[in-house]
Amino acid sequence: MKNKQTEAVREAVTCMGCAHEGQIITDATGAVVETNLVTDRILEMPSTTLKGTNIRKLCAIGQSYDEMLRHSAEGGSLNRPIILQSSSGKRKLVNMSIQPVGEGDTLQYVHVFQDCADLRTMEERLVQAERLATVGKFASQIAHEIRNPLSSISLNVELLEDEVKDSSEEARSLIRSVLRELDRLNDIVGEYLQFSRFPKPKLKRGRVDSVIQELVENSKPPAAVKLEVALMPSSPEVWLDEGLLRQVLDNLVRNGTEAIEGSGTVRIETDVVDRFLIIRVKDTGRGIPIEVQSKLFEPFFTTKPQGTGLGLATSQQILFEHNGHLLVESEPGKGTTFTALLPL
Repeated sequence: MKNKQTEAVREAVTCMGCAHEGQIITDATGAVVETNLVTDRILEMPSTTLKGTNIRKLCAIGQSYDEMLRHSAEGGSLNRPIILQSSSGKRKLVNMSIQPVGEGDTLQYVHVFQDCADLRTMEERLVQAERLATVGKFASQIAHEIRNPLSSISLNVELLEDEVKDSSEEARSLIRSVLRELDRLNDIVGEYLQFSRFPKPKLKRGRVDSVIQELVENSKPPAAVKLEVALMPSSPEVWLDEGLLRQVLDNLVRNGTEAIEGSGTVRIETDVVDRFLIIRVKDTGRGIPIEVQSKLFEPFFTTKPQGTGLGLATSQQILFEHNGHLLVESEPGKGTTFTALLPL
């Protein structure tokens, strides 16, 4: 039975893996039983030393790993960014998927992961950029078709408001309601046009601290939401477009604020992990179900009643244009962390 199980695991690895993917096989408790040579290269350590070690010791954020494991055990398929940490303290950002093989006493888990700096990640970025360009073209056409009649309707309703100024309060209230909705539609059309005219970043060497401080000074969250900042003592310089990075952080802070029901905290942190400067935006809001997280960066996907679904898609593309990443970690009821990574 043992040999049969090992063969099944290897078959799964063959199907899932390839030359640029690390592979770690664990037993049901999480103890490492087998690795491949690519794991040595990605983790920059002899992977043979991992045998017998619980894989949770490799995960810098154990909560994210346990959530992935639960999802895979329920039959879900998920490829998700996670930080692995070697025994020397070296940390690597990887995309990982987990597949259970066998059952009962023979249950094992095949972990397949890829360095986020890998060529395949760049390939995925190009696909995403092409997709956004196509979506942007259609968004522009639709927005232009809508904007002109919308402006005409707004003007005519305003003229109508002047005509009925001596009418009942109910009539005036209805017209004001129509004008508010027209303003909202104009804002949505404006977002579509902004998305379709996505600018190329003008990158220069600089530090993110001033961008974050300016954002905090100009932010006006609800009274019940506290905005905190915890910057590293001396952040390294990175290539950045300050205006576009500010747009990303403003969107993340606003999303965090809107996710909080009642009182709570939105916290901005900076750190260095591996070859990246990290900016985390953490909120204590309602959290995001794991099955929704993989769709968050798709254009027009939104969980907000009146959202356009363009904010996170645009933010991710801005980070891609910086040769960086935008990641999400969340658990319902325990808040959400968006992590922006900028290469050093």
